[in-house]
Amino acid sequence: MTGAKLARQDGADDRPAGHAYLFGLGSPHGGDRLGWLAADGLREALADRDDVSVDCLAQPVDLFLHAVTASDRLLLVDAMRGQGSPGTLRVFAPGELPETAASLSSHGLDLAGTLALVEALGIFRGGIRIIGIEMPAGAAPDVPPPRLDAAQARRLHEAVMDWLDAG
Repeated sequence: MTGAKLARQDGADDRPAGHAYLFGLGSPHGGDRLGWLAADGLREALADRDDVSVDCLAQPVDLFLHAVTASDRLLLVDAMRGQGSPGTLRVFAPGELPETAASLSSHGLDLAGTLALVEALGIFRGGIRIIGIEMPAGAAPDVPPPRLDAAQARRLHEAVMDWLDAG
């Protein structure tokens, strides 16, 4: 599969190699919704760019539902727990994910396992980053997710723009 173009199901065969995919990871519940809320806000902010696709994923393996090439880039935005105060942003390379990331996954195949599969398949060689947004400790599914304040939203936007412009 190395260097091969995966079949596109979205009719985007004309998309240039090295396209960027930004996925908010999570669910519609509680603090785990942070990734989706971030993606929704970023989708609007990036609407005029044709070099990035923004979507939400319920579990990491859902990224395989999107047609990608080996040279595409991936940015995942996900809620995390235990790395700082609520709303704190941290940027990780796949090998830098905290060990607790796997044990806290509510997504089936955990993020680390999914990224190992991505590497084995030879996709997203253009680069992979994960932005974690700290959710409140003990956030239950029925508790509304915290909102990013203006400064946090600005830092998230800057981190995304830095990633897009670096590619």
